[in-house]
Amino acid sequence: MAPKYKLTYFDGRGRGEISRLTFAAAGVAFDDDRISFEDWPKIKPTTPLGTLPVLEVGGKKYAQGMAISTFLAREFGLYGSNNLEGLTIDMIQHQREDLLQAQTKVMFAPDDATKAENKKKLEENQLPTTLKFFCDIVKANGGGYAVGKKLTLADLIIYEGTQACSGDGTLDKYPELKALRSKVESSGSIKAYISKRKETPF
Repeated sequence: MAPKYKLTYFDGRGRGEISRLTFAAAGVAFDDDRISFEDWPKIKPTTPLGTLPVLEVGGKKYAQGMAISTFLAREFGLYGSNNLEGLTIDMIQHQREDLLQAQTKVMFAPDDATKAENKKKLEENQLPTTLKFFCDIVKANGGGYAVGKKLTLADLIIYEGTQACSGDGTLDKYPELKALRSKVESSGSIKAYISKRKETPF
């Protein structure tokens, strides 16, 4: 009997969306438990580390977003075909986390001056560094995907990691990333998920 999965995260993309996309890519059903910021204080003590996302498998809870998405990708055959491909996926995932941290510093800055400073650092340093890194990996692979010759967690990470700048012209300098995004979002089960996904601010 297949395990029952429950993913708990805020009602946004953040650190939960890559795992949601992994479920979608695999065509595996799960309980998408989205909580509000108002409910978080009472839920926090019930989590393993006082953080989200949390994955519940067969009644047991597991924490850390990257660990969760890695586990799911391995379970569903989306983690590459060898350890070097897995290493490339890990590099991409950790770089996406660095970018997310920089984006979070802009979104949750305590005042306008700090927000402007953080946004400048993001746009002049972290974002172009990350986009070039992603693009170079896709180009070097030569097959339209980031790793190997089929969809993996790496492609889902890049797709989600470029979501915030996908509609403002930023990706015009990175045609390989635009092509990868089109390939990911046109995949049957992912296309169906995205068509139903609500718009959220993060």
